[in-house]
Amino acid sequence: MPTILNSCRWVVRVGFLLALILGIVLWTGHGYEYLRLHMWIGFIVTFALLALVIVGLLARISPALPIVTFLWAIALPAIGIAQLRIVPGPNHWIIRVIHLILGLGAIGLAEVLTKKILLRQRSI
Repeated sequence: MPTILNSCRWVVRVGFLLALILGIVLWTGHGYEYLRLHMWIGFIVTFALLALVIVGLLARISPALPIVTFLWAIALPAIGIAQLRIVPGPNHWIIRVIHLILGLGAIGLAEVLTKKILLRQRSI
């Protein structure tokens, strides 16, 4: 299980960094041809988060954190995909900031979930 755990953790870390860089490029109005790459990286990060949720549940940690992480992992791409239609016009930056905050939260949840799983495994 440590191999899966570390793999997912690093996929989230590296994927988030790449998605963040591409997101900033897109936010500045450049690199629209990289939108699909940004989305695919986001999906990969989402799947890694979902894998961490499964590992957390199998490790029998308190279910609250895996449930929150699951909902967060669903919300992140849902908002990302829908953001072109949500709050159009001059206030569109609001939905972009929400998507960014969800991304930052995702990496935080992945780190906390991983630490909880590792602590649980050590205590067994």
